[in-house]
Amino acid sequence: MTWQFWHNCCFTVIQEEKMNENRMRTTVGSMLVLMGILAACGQEPARDFRQVLQEVRVCASGATVDGIDVSYWQGTIDWDAVASAGIKFAIIRTGDGWFEDPQFERNWSEARRVGLYRGAYHFFRPNKDVDEQADIMVRKLGRLGPGDLPPVIDLENESLYEPYTLSQNIDKVRRFMDRVEAGTGRRVMIYAGKYFWQDAFNSTDAFLDHPLWIPQYGPTCPDIPAPWTDWLFFQTFSQGRVSGISGNVDLDIFNGDLGDLEALANGSAPGGGGGGNTQDSGTLQGVVFEDVGAGTSDMSHRLPGASVELSDGSSTVAGAGDAAWSFELAPGTYTVTASLAGYGSASRTCTVYAGQETWCSVGLTGESSSGGDTGGDTGGDTGGDTGGDTGGDTGGDTGGDTGGDTGGDDGTVDTEGKGMIYGLVVNATSVTDPNDLSDAEPVPGATILVDGRFTITAGDDGYFETWVEPGDVALLASAEGFEDSGNDCVVVEGGAVECNIFLPLETDTQQDGSDQSDVSDLYHGCSSVTPAAGSSGMLWLLLALGLLTSRRRRQQ
Repeated sequence: MTWQFWHNCCFTVIQEEKMNENRMRTTVGSMLVLMGILAACGQEPARDFRQVLQEVRVCASGATVDGIDVSYWQGTIDWDAVASAGIKFAIIRTGDGWFEDPQFERNWSEARRVGLYRGAYHFFRPNKDVDEQADIMVRKLGRLGPGDLPPVIDLENESLYEPYTLSQNIDKVRRFMDRVEAGTGRRVMIYAGKYFWQDAFNSTDAFLDHPLWIPQYGPTCPDIPAPWTDWLFFQTFSQGRVSGISGNVDLDIFNGDLGDLEALANGSAPGGGGGGNTQDSGTLQGVVFEDVGAGTSDMSHRLPGASVELSDGSSTVAGAGDAAWSFELAPGTYTVTASLAGYGSASRTCTVYAGQETWCSVGLTGESSSGGDTGGDTGGDTGGDTGGDTGGDTGGDTGGDTGGDTGGDDGTVDTEGKGMIYGLVVNATSVTDPNDLSDAEPVPGATILVDGRFTITAGDDGYFETWVEPGDVALLASAEGFEDSGNDCVVVEGGAVECNIFLPLETDTQQDGSDQSDVSDLYHGCSSVTPAAGSSGMLWLLLALGLLTSRRRRQQ
C-alpha cells in the first residue's frame, strides 16, 4: 500500500495516497536527492515484528494486541508457525472488486484452526457493481459468529473515486456496508488513510459511527483522518517478517487488550478504543427526507408526519419539524420502511448493536419524479446511485460475466468501448530487469484469470492478450511448478496496456520468515522495493526508477 526505500540511516515513506499512478511525477532534482541518499546510506533488512510494535504502542490508549493482514500475495501460509510467533489475530482478504482471493478459504479456516481471532476485508472498487462486491463478501463469510472480527471495507487510491461525485461515492460505500451488515450481522469497519479520506471523501462524517482501521508507516502515532478521533486497528508496517510467511506481510495492532479483542470478536459493538459494551439494547434512529437526487448527502428537505415501520412490526410517525424517529431495540438487523402521501415508499436495512446508536435515515421520491420507489433495500441511498451507477457500474461492468475477449456468433471480438490488456507470463527467477523481458524464460500454457470473471491461456511464448472493460483489471496466473502470481493494471477505452506477470518457482523451503530473495514480492506490480543483501546499489536504483514510472500497481 506504499512505496518504501530502506537504508540504515534513513527511512523514507511515500504514501500511496499522495502518489497514485495518475499523479506520480519524477523530477531530475528528486532523483538526484534519491541517488545522494542511496550513496550516503547503507542497506537495512526488514525490521523485526516486535521492534516495529514497540515504536507504535505509545499511540494506543493502553495495551495492544499483535496481528497481521494477508491475501494471496503471501502465498501458502504456515498458520501453526504464525500462531507460535505470538500473532493473535489475522484480517484476511475476501477479494478485490470482482476478483475473489484464491487463498481466502484456506486462510479463513486455518486461522480458526490455530486459535486466532479472524477478520476479513474486501478491496472496494467504485467502478464495479456494488451489490456484487458485497455479495462476494457475504457469500464467503456468512453470518459471523464467536471469534470473528468485524468485516472491513478497504478504501484506498483516490483516483478510483475521481469519476464520481462525493454523494455518489458516499452512497456506493453505504450501500456496500448496508448489504454486508445485513448478510453478516456485524457492523462494517472502514480501512482508510488520512489523505485518502480527505481527498476522496472530503473528510465526510457520514460514517463516523463505523470504527476505523488506519494505515500509516513510519510515524510513532497514526495521523487520524477527520472526523475520527480514535482508531480500532492500526496497520503499522507493510514489510514485516513473521514466522510461517515467506516474504513481507502487513503488521497490525488492535487498540485494546486481549479481553477487549475477545469481546469484539464475540459480537460486542466495535468502538475506537476496542472495548465491548454489555448493554442489551441499541438505538435505531433517523429522519425521513425528500430525496432530491443526492441520497443521504442532502437530507435538508424533511418530511414530518411520514409513517415509519420496522420489519419486526414496530411503527411510529416522523416527528414534527425535523421528521426524526427513533426505536430502542434488541441487537439485530431491521428493515425500515417509510411512506407518505404523494411520495413513493422506500426501505433501508440497518443493523442495531448493543449500547450503540445506528442512523438509518430514509429518503422518499415524489411520485411524479422518475425513480418511484426503486429504493428497495437502499432506501435513501437510491438518489446517489441512480445516475451515478448508470455511468459507472453499469457502463463499466456490462458484459463482465462473459469476459472481455468473448466475441459474437461469427467469432469476431467485440472491442466497442473496451481496451486491450496484454503481456508475458515469465519465470520470475529468470528476470533481471522487469522492464526488459527479452531474455526472460516464458511460461507457456499458463492459465490467467482476468478480473475474476474469465480465463485465457498464454501461448507457447508466454504471450497473452484480451479485450476488457476500462478500469483497474486484476490478473492472476497459475502454471504447474510455479506459485500463483498476478498483476493489476489500468486499462483505458481504446488503448492497450502491457501487464506482465512474474511466476515464482514452487519451493519446499520452510517458511521461517527468512529472506528468500523474495522475487515474487519484487515483481507483483511492485508496491514495495527492498534491496536484498549484497545487491548492487546502482542496479536497485535503476529498478526503482523503472518501477516508479511504471503504470503497474499491486493492491495488497
